[in-house]
Amino acid sequence: MSSPDPQIAESRTRVRYKETDQMGIAHHSNYIVWFEIGRTDLCRLTGFPYAEIERRGLLLVVTEVSCRYRIPYRYDDEVLIRTKVAAIGSRMMRFAYELFNAEGTTVHASGHSSHLWLNQETRKPVSAPGDVMEAWRHWLVVRPALPGRGDR
Repeated sequence: MSSPDPQIAESRTRVRYKETDQMGIAHHSNYIVWFEIGRTDLCRLTGFPYAEIERRGLLLVVTEVSCRYRIPYRYDDEVLIRTKVAAIGSRMMRFAYELFNAEGTTVHASGHSSHLWLNQETRKPVSAPGDVMEAWRHWLVVRPALPGRGDR
């Protein structure tokens, strides 16, 4: 689950036979499941696995998901999942994903998912507690400013 980059979580899985279609290619719906594997592993690394989030009376629900398919996976291919926190706010989070070949040299797909913090009981949006947010901030990938743009 660790990566050479301390802000990126790595996970691995294999394409199972049941995940392939008649053409022998991994069905597109599995890519979203693989994103979830990466996100779940990243939650564990922050110290706040989903079970702990729910024990605190919170839910982190998906509000948007997107996937850009580039190269198909086939049966028994190893999938290297790299997950990072792309954006964070008091009530939302955005994760970014890249799916690679086993060696980590070829991108097969990339995508993101956006999430909203909800109160488990009321199902209304809430701000995440400070300690939870602080744990996630460590994983936030900060992009350097583009030349000539200053602090905008």
